[in-house]
Amino acid sequence: MILVSAKFKAKPGMREHIVEISRHAIECTRKEKGNISYTLFKSADDEETLMYYEEWEDIESLRAHLKTQHILDAREARKGMLDGAVEVKVFESHEVAL
Repeated sequence: MILVSAKFKAKPGMREHIVEISRHAIECTRKEKGNISYTLFKSADDEETLMYYEEWEDIESLRAHLKTQHILDAREARKGMLDGAVEVKVFESHEVAL
């Protein structure tokens, strides 16, 4: 399994616009092959900080997702609305014997 967190900060007054832009992308992504979950979260202590949390069956599914039209469109629509870069972290699960 692959886990992804993509944390970013909206410019003042842009959070709701970003959430609205994200609705279609989230709906489409949840239907993609290999997607387990795809959720947008708002920080509990900072109204402008948001984070996507994603779960994928495998890295190939994630790579295909990044090329979909709904993700490319959402990224384009958010241009100019973010305060800084998106911080992305990708994790792979490994079986650990305890």
